[in-house]
Amino acid sequence: MSDKKQYHRDKLRNSLLDAGRAYLKQHGHNGLSIRTLAQEVGVSPGAPYYHFPDRRSLLLALATEGFNEMLAGTEQVLAGKASPADKLRRMGLLFIRFAEENPHLLDLMYESELTTPTLDPMLLEFQRAGHNALREQVVGALDGVDKTHADVRVVAYWSAIYGFATMRKKGVLRPSDDGALPSVDIAETIVDITLRAVLAPD
Repeated sequence: MSDKKQYHRDKLRNSLLDAGRAYLKQHGHNGLSIRTLAQEVGVSPGAPYYHFPDRRSLLLALATEGFNEMLAGTEQVLAGKASPADKLRRMGLLFIRFAEENPHLLDLMYESELTTPTLDPMLLEFQRAGHNALREQVVGALDGVDKTHADVRVVAYWSAIYGFATMRKKGVLRPSDDGALPSVDIAETIVDITLRAVLAPD
């Protein structure tokens, strides 16, 4: 294959993914199809199949982009000189902000045909990487904690962070006129309360 043809094919893949992200942002993943993206980027209906043989492969590529973006942020946090507890805090806030900015992409990554009834192996690897990054900081913050206990604390932390982000995304948590829920952003408070509980000594 000539370099020119390879360039155009690589450019088409990127264009399809960009169009896919734009569609996700507006409509979510349920109605997304390869034919729809072909129309969006102005190519024949068969052209995208060189890169994505079916809808699932397209969705997986989009979900992978999302996980790579999150992990890039995590790697920046881990590369810093902050304490393990502060790194845990930053990673929690990073996820909440990502969920806030990319609600439909988050659905694709965690609540779609890529995860139910069976979690795609590639996404499982991303989830394991995230869990391991959190566990490393728990171990660093709690001197002498064993692996199993650290894993349980990671699950507790992740459950609170993911649960908060999901409830807010679905509109379960929103400001109310009667003051039942605060009108200000409580993400940092939620992370801080959760972190104190997770890192409390036995």
